[in-house]
Amino acid sequence: MPFPVTRRRFWEYCWMSKNYLDVVANAFQEVRAWKYACLILGIVCFGLCYFLVSAAKNAPMVLIPYDFAVADGPQKIKPGGNDGMGSPDYLSQIALGDLATVLNWTPLSVEVQHQRFLNRMTPNLYAEQNVTLLAQAADFRNNSTTESFYPSGSKADAKGMQTVVDGTLVRWTGEKETLRLKVSYTITYAQYKGYLHVSGLQIKN
Repeated sequence: MPFPVTRRRFWEYCWMSKNYLDVVANAFQEVRAWKYACLILGIVCFGLCYFLVSAAKNAPMVLIPYDFAVADGPQKIKPGGNDGMGSPDYLSQIALGDLATVLNWTPLSVEVQHQRFLNRMTPNLYAEQNVTLLAQAADFRNNSTTESFYPSGSKADAKGMQTVVDGTLVRWTGEKETLRLKVSYTITYAQYKGYLHVSGLQIKN
């Protein structure tokens, strides 16, 4: 025989049922809230990753010569000065660094040095010179040739985007010196993709 249901027991039963339903409803709400929070957090993380990758791809590049830190005195660059082409001192340092790349090498490094110099060229000059320079580098490697350039002075024309560098070029085949020549290099620059590229190189004995 079942226990008689009193009014008190009835209301206790109703209260317990309501609490149970509230707990279940709260649990579902918490799960839903966590889902939304995770979704929003994922969207934010994806957006941040996208903007970071985009910023990294579009970050401007500035070429600094390898010997810039040991230059004679500070190199001053005026923003917007010289028709926006940079200062003559900076242009000279760029030219000295580029010439050091293509004129100072050993048989083991000549091909890498020439490739680095090719990467500094404008697309038009690269198309004209890449086959010749790489073939020349292979010959120097095969003949065990070493070359060094000793600059004695430089003069830059920022408006003309040119630098004239005077110096002595010395070349060895094996351990024998085969060339010692005073030369003058005129290296011309053009702006490409935000910084300076070599657009011309002339040699005068």
